[in-house]
Amino acid sequence: MSFIQAITNFIVSVLIFFLGLFVYLKGKKHRNNKMFFIFSVPVSVWLYFYGLAFLSKDIKAIEVFFRCGYIFIVFIPILTFHFCLVFLQKDQKSLRYLLYAGYLLAGIFIFSILFTNYIISGLFQYRWGHYPKASLPGHILFLLYFNAYYILATLLLFFGFWKIKNISPIEKAKRKYVFLAWMIGSFAAFDFIPNYGFYWKIHFFPMGSVFMVFTYALIGYAVVKYRLMDIRVFFSRAVAFLISYLFLLGVPFFFAYRMYPILYPFLGMHWWLVPIGLLVFFGTVAPLAYEQIRVKMEETFLAEQKRYQKLLLQASSGMVREHNLHRLSKLFVYLVKRIVKIEFAAIFLEDKERNVYYLKEMRNSGSAPRDIVFSYGHQFVEYLKQKKEPVLYEELPSAVKQSFVFPLPVSLIIPSFIENNLLGFVILGEKFNREPYLEGDMDVFKILAHQAAMAIENCLFFEEFKSVQQKIFTAEKLASIGGMADGVAHQIKNRLNHFSVASGEMQYEIKDFIEKNPQVVDQSPELKKSLDYLSEIARSLVENVKRTDGVVKGILNYARVEEKETFFSYFSLQEVLTLSLELLRIKHEIVQFPLEADIASCDTLYGVKAQIMESVYNILDNGYEAVQEKRRALSEEEKITFQPRITFKATQNEHCYHIETSDNGIGIKEEDKHKIFAPFFTTKSSYKSGTGIGMYVVKRIVEENHKGKITFDSTYTQGTRFVIDLPKK
Repeated sequence: MSFIQAITNFIVSVLIFFLGLFVYLKGKKHRNNKMFFIFSVPVSVWLYFYGLAFLSKDIKAIEVFFRCGYIFIVFIPILTFHFCLVFLQKDQKSLRYLLYAGYLLAGIFIFSILFTNYIISGLFQYRWGHYPKASLPGHILFLLYFNAYYILATLLLFFGFWKIKNISPIEKAKRKYVFLAWMIGSFAAFDFIPNYGFYWKIHFFPMGSVFMVFTYALIGYAVVKYRLMDIRVFFSRAVAFLISYLFLLGVPFFFAYRMYPILYPFLGMHWWLVPIGLLVFFGTVAPLAYEQIRVKMEETFLAEQKRYQKLLLQASSGMVREHNLHRLSKLFVYLVKRIVKIEFAAIFLEDKERNVYYLKEMRNSGSAPRDIVFSYGHQFVEYLKQKKEPVLYEELPSAVKQSFVFPLPVSLIIPSFIENNLLGFVILGEKFNREPYLEGDMDVFKILAHQAAMAIENCLFFEEFKSVQQKIFTAEKLASIGGMADGVAHQIKNRLNHFSVASGEMQYEIKDFIEKNPQVVDQSPELKKSLDYLSEIARSLVENVKRTDGVVKGILNYARVEEKETFFSYFSLQEVLTLSLELLRIKHEIVQFPLEADIASCDTLYGVKAQIMESVYNILDNGYEAVQEKRRALSEEEKITFQPRITFKATQNEHCYHIETSDNGIGIKEEDKHKIFAPFFTTKSSYKSGTGIGMYVVKRIVEENHKGKITFDSTYTQGTRFVIDLPKK
């Protein structure tokens, strides 16, 4: 028996030491990990010396080994208390004084063990081997010290998870695990019974080392792991294991022990086949029994979690039928918050135009800001792209935690991927019952995130489809109008020709009448006056016909584009600028457009001529409207000195054409800057300003069609500058 006890102690000693080392290496910078390793060393050394004592045959050596082991037993209660203070982050003065007093007492007891017989005095001889003999009353005082600090640590742990409310669910679960480990480890105290056994005639076999393995394994699990198994799940699996394996597999051994005298007379040397057969049978039944018992117990303990997990799976299957992104987002956060019963749920979606993930929808018990965004390069976003699965807030690396700013306490983050594309992510708060998220929750949320990703992709597809259909409709309508333009212009010109001919004939008739009848005209002043008036009307008609013909020609020159000009080609920027200015003068009824142009170094551009012409026209039109609006806002004195200025400059480098347009107009208000490229938005009050789609069209022409870039900067009341960069061929 001593040999078996020695081997057991050696194995447990090595296990505990390497478990402590593993926990330390998993988090060298964390105080919990360091303290756990220090805490595990004396237990490992105690078991090692006791193993040597059980293995030795020399009485003196046995007593020396036991005394060495007892020295490290002295450290166990005070290090237990110390670890508890570090783990619970307790720093009160009174507790520190108790800690110092404990280390002082430990030193006194160590001295007594090494140099006196006040704690241990000799050995007891049991059937299974030797064991240290307790010396009275010194050993009683040692037990008081041992139990006082152990019980104090246990009480601190108990109140640490039971009474304190403002700790996270993960921290609460950790404390439950350590408390359970403490309870299991307390059974090792029965190893003190053999110290007194001979006094009471009790032959108790010390098996405390087995309990210490479970104790340190549980504490190490709690220190290292963030995503803990629920304590009820652990308990149900432990009970299922004890019932199914230890009990069922113990039956054949008990049968062999009790039935040997009965079986041997009948079966002789083959009597062992009966217990072996039972062992094979129960070995087959045990896994099935374990699974059934585990499932039943978990269903009982985790009824609430199973309920909401089932509801979430049912809800996820119906999300793909929703095609409106706004309604889908509201539905998602509403269902998750209501079913799981959490403090808040928020969904962030990708915005490709701004290169950010923005808060699309949030449902919470209180109030929180809604303008939260995370850029593509944010540490938190990069971490989610690497992780690609639900992650607890406590699991985030410290650097990511520092960069992650959210106004509410976060418990769980669920990314939503389609292949390797992060469409968005969901942030969940704590549960109302303060329970942690379980492994089963993670599995359900993975499915939910995948379903949500498919639903979001469907919504984006339908929105894009609607947008494309609208563009096709608009393009067809514009094409139809464009096709009518030449015909309408022809009809207008026919009428203008008729007016021109009629006016010319009128002028000719009046002139001919005056030449043929000079006396009649001279003798009748009234007739002369009427003829002069009719002549002036005819002249005015001819002049207005010419002006109207010029307007029609200008519009046709701008709208009529040769087929080759709808494709990418080299063209003259001066020609584009001239046609745009001609139409602007007609639109605003001005003789001279206030433009300063500098395009000498970049007259030839590569692109779609008609589209660049439209872009230049829109930007110059906006500039003119801006300077006119500023003029209207000035006082009479300021109007006298105000000189409207619009500049147009084009340059080029090795890679692109650079077009810069600026004005000294009214500028853009800060709150309107993010809407400048939005369709149907305009800052102008003039009836000539159109529908507000000019800059939206310009942005699409430059960035989508030409793969370029358009930017602007503006100061309200001072002016605006637009910059277009077009890539070279």
